[in-house]
Amino acid sequence: MTPAARVEMEARADRALRRGELVEAVDLYETLTHAFPDDASLADKLANVRESLLPLELQKLEAARPPEEPELPVGPSSPAQEGERLFALGDYVGAAAAYRRALQERPDNELFKERLLEVFQMAREMPLQSPTDKALPKAPQPRLQALLDRVASRRRLKRD
Repeated sequence: MTPAARVEMEARADRALRRGELVEAVDLYETLTHAFPDDASLADKLANVRESLLPLELQKLEAARPPEEPELPVGPSSPAQEGERLFALGDYVGAAAAYRRALQERPDNELFKERLLEVFQMAREMPLQSPTDKALPKAPQPRLQALLDRVASRRRLKRD
């Protein structure tokens, strides 16, 4: 990609972002980051735009792309990224736990609060899969807390 083409594509991505066309902005920033993998500013822009996407928008974006070979993560993911990943896998309880950690880091973030509520709704609607699920509380808040405690206990067991 020529320097002029890069400048023009980055300008198009910035315009798409300003107009609120987040899916188009993600596509353009991803093309740029693949062409210029060492440019940290492009990677930051891409990460910021991806965090702005709603989980359903992110799913649509991923479904529209041809499958690629999975890449190994370069570093630890943020709680918000972990929430998105778990949401895409259908692990709504794990996604809720990740968003709770994200809210602990940034308690004033309205987007994380909104996503936590959305994931909580989906977790409530998912079918019961474990025989121990029948013992879970019926009220929403205690049920979510019990499910999050279950996830946390499983993580503790894996560490030991």
